[in-house]
Amino acid sequence: MEIGILKENRTKNFERRAILLPGEVKSLVRAGHQVFIEKGLGNGIYVSDDEYRRAGAKVVLEHKAIFNKSIVVKLKPPLIREFKLLHNNLLFAMLHAEQNPHYIRALKERNAKAIAMEMIRNRAGERLIHCSDMSGEQGMIMAFHLAEKSPCDCHVLVLGYGSVASGALKVAFSLGAKVKILRKQEYPYIKQFVKGKDIVVNGIQWPKEKRDKKKYLITKDMLLLLNKGAVILDIAVDYPNPIEPCHPSSHNKPVYTVNGVRCISIYGYPKLAPISSSQRYSKQVLPILLKIASVPLEGLPKSIRDAIVDPENYTL
Repeated sequence: MEIGILKENRTKNFERRAILLPGEVKSLVRAGHQVFIEKGLGNGIYVSDDEYRRAGAKVVLEHKAIFNKSIVVKLKPPLIREFKLLHNNLLFAMLHAEQNPHYIRALKERNAKAIAMEMIRNRAGERLIHCSDMSGEQGMIMAFHLAEKSPCDCHVLVLGYGSVASGALKVAFSLGAKVKILRKQEYPYIKQFVKGKDIVVNGIQWPKEKRDKKKYLITKDMLLLLNKGAVILDIAVDYPNPIEPCHPSSHNKPVYTVNGVRCISIYGYPKLAPISSSQRYSKQVLPILLKIASVPLEGLPKSIRDAIVDPENYTL
């Protein structure tokens, strides 16, 4: 099988990561696959093209030449104009197609299919390709920096205690912050728990119907209860949101201010640790990509079949 690995768009997204590293590329080559990487794939994390060559990959100079391989691998979705370079082949990337129907239309136009990395889950519903805890870790580090206090002097309120929030909790506890985890039964008393906090962390995925009905855990007026210089850290980055003033921000402008409170809500916190997240993604992707490249789509394990994005199955 011919596998093409694309470089991420660093100019637009400040993205330095590589989805596969030389060690995992070597395993693909040993399994009998031909691997083609875009020139400069690993430059952002100090991995040279020569390291990929030594692993058995062929380095391709022309960006669009990668798109004609049987399987095209990328961490973030291609740009819309890049979807037009696909043709009757398979894209393997983070896609979030339900929120981005234009990706599905683009796949249909090119007679292509995709496997969405974020949709591959085990029987317990856990994602097999993710850096969720790293999102919490990196976001918490950023929040402590913005709070302008020693972590041990910070009072932190954390909404949620799932995989994303666990990373934030690990950092907060290890640095000696005074941490309160908000439980569901405590939601009605949220004002009491918000008062006097330096950092509020959101790790909850809030149902759409809650926002449609203008129901929030933390409303805009409650921000006045926080300490001066307080920070809101949204690491769920899932909208709607339980904190009323939260909205997405970008890596080039991550912080915005509401009622004197600085808010952070960026997509892709793990890219703040590009070396570590690249290493983790590469190890997670390898066994799944080996399966995808070895059998027809219909013969894949159910966990991977469930992540197939076939435009013919969507109503556009």
